[in-house]
Amino acid sequence: MKQKNTLFIFSNGKVAAIDKKTGDITWEIKLKQYAGRSMSYSYGQIFAEDGKLYIGSSGMLFCLNAKDGSLLWKNELKGWGYQFVALANMGNEGAVASSARAATTAAVITAAT
Repeated sequence: MKQKNTLFIFSNGKVAAIDKKTGDITWEIKLKQYAGRSMSYSYGQIFAEDGKLYIGSSGMLFCLNAKDGSLLWKNELKGWGYQFVALANMGNEGAVASSARAATTAAVITAAT
């Protein structure tokens, strides 16, 4: 799978890679398996850079391998609460955040690589 032809989505606690030519899901994971605690998935944010996906949700920050969704690292952001995590990155023009008010709206991003 070439990441140039991949669309990444985050919705309802799941992250998936979608083949842009066929629409097929090439891999899918549930963030809860990486969380280690109870999480609410009402909203979040995702962006891709250098073969990695960065996802902020429920007061946690995750870094996943864009090839297969495997966890590279996580940060529970202790002391920051359990709300929306807004992400910003200098020079990354591809990030799209889901609305904090729309619990079922997916955040979608096309890989920059």
